[in-house]
Amino acid sequence: MPASLLRYLPPLLLPLLLAACQRGSTEPAPTPPPPTPSISQELERQLSDGDLAAATASFKRLQLEQPGTALEDYQRRLSEAWLKRGEQALARGDMSAAATALSNARALMPKAPALSVPRQSGAPASP
Repeated sequence: MPASLLRYLPPLLLPLLLAACQRGSTEPAPTPPPPTPSISQELERQLSDGDLAAATASFKRLQLEQPGTALEDYQRRLSEAWLKRGEQALARGDMSAAATALSNARALMPKAPALSVPRQSGAPASP
């Protein structure tokens, strides 16, 4: 009879041994670092915060990573934000800040009607 018990003992102990090996240590697993925001998420946050200089830099980085027409919405929104900043500076009487903001807007959207320089009649068009 003891020989028949010894024959059944290894199959019974094997699951217990495997369960003990899988248990692992009791210390908690390290938490992964928080995900870094993508450039487009960063650009969205900067636009909403009104940090237009940083948003412009993020837009230029995004242009290098994703060239093409997918960025037109960001380009338009950023240009509109610069235009609004220029209008606010004009209302305050700060011509230097207004010129800088409008220059930044024009650099983003050179063909936008609101940013084009009106020509006086009779003046030759510049090339």
